[in-house]
Amino acid sequence: MNSIGPNLVKLFVASSPTLGGRTTATATTVLSSAQRSYVAPVPTTETSSNTKEKCTENLAYVSYESPTSSTQTAQTPLIIHHALFGRKENFLSLGKAFHNLTKRSVLIPDARNHGNSPPCLTPSVKQMSSDLTRLSSQLKVEKACLLGQATGGRVAMMTALTKPDLVDRLVVVSSSPMNTTSALARWERNRQACYIVHTLLVNHGKTPSNGGIVDSMEFDNEVEFMLEADTALKSTMEDRSERALFLSNLGRINTTALLNNPDLGRFPDLHGNTFTGPTLFITGERQPTWENDKEVRAIKQFFPNAFFVKIPGAGHWVHTEKKDDFLAAAVTFLQTEF
Repeated sequence: MNSIGPNLVKLFVASSPTLGGRTTATATTVLSSAQRSYVAPVPTTETSSNTKEKCTENLAYVSYESPTSSTQTAQTPLIIHHALFGRKENFLSLGKAFHNLTKRSVLIPDARNHGNSPPCLTPSVKQMSSDLTRLSSQLKVEKACLLGQATGGRVAMMTALTKPDLVDRLVVVSSSPMNTTSALARWERNRQACYIVHTLLVNHGKTPSNGGIVDSMEFDNEVEFMLEADTALKSTMEDRSERALFLSNLGRINTTALLNNPDLGRFPDLHGNTFTGPTLFITGERQPTWENDKEVRAIKQFFPNAFFVKIPGAGHWVHTEKKDDFLAAAVTFLQTEF
């Protein structure tokens, strides 16, 4: 695995697990009587040999689970929260990689209004954080590492700042607690994308249900509709991969609720709250979340034990654009003793 440069060495001088063996790593994920107590006692549907998909009365989620023996030291699980317009399936590959490399159990929920989780007409970062806390309680997870990307990062930060005892360590990707001009502009573009797609769906006779999600995404010519939507979104979502993610999740995200709640794009005012646990901020060098030392100091007002990594050649979607470098930074941080 390629190095991301000297910055990582400066941040994490302690010994770390070897990441170069990702092709030979083996996963011990077969559920047995030794499974951990945070596995929820609810009906499950098997999706692969080592993955279980479950749904509580609130959030749907996927887990990679690691049984432990009496001689092993239990590690806190890792909970991954996807970005706006995403869903748990977008993180299955990364979740499995984290599980293989760290031997931690990994949980990946669908946020409300996304994927297989229930709808909500008034979504907010606070509400998403409450959902995450409730899911942890239901699964008897007393403490976890949180990793969130973009809006998912804000949900993770909100949880760490308001419920610090529940968080072991925190990884924030392409996000920060600052409501910068660029962050607010991205949210306005996202709302505009919701409006464009909502209008197209209505024009094609696809009116959202009371839950805010279109009941069926079947069209007489689905390819033609997707091409039309892609063209309509180009001026709003210039990044092709971002448009592809958005379109691939149509029918699984509540565009109506997201469109009608402008405050979802703002991080709540939590001045005076701090999370003193280890925290890692990861951003792409081409679209950095923080620009200068002043913004770093502002972030450290909330997270005094924060580390910062910029990955060269990556933009907003750093975890997919530079996956190996992203894993190198995040896994090293998760497995380093502070």
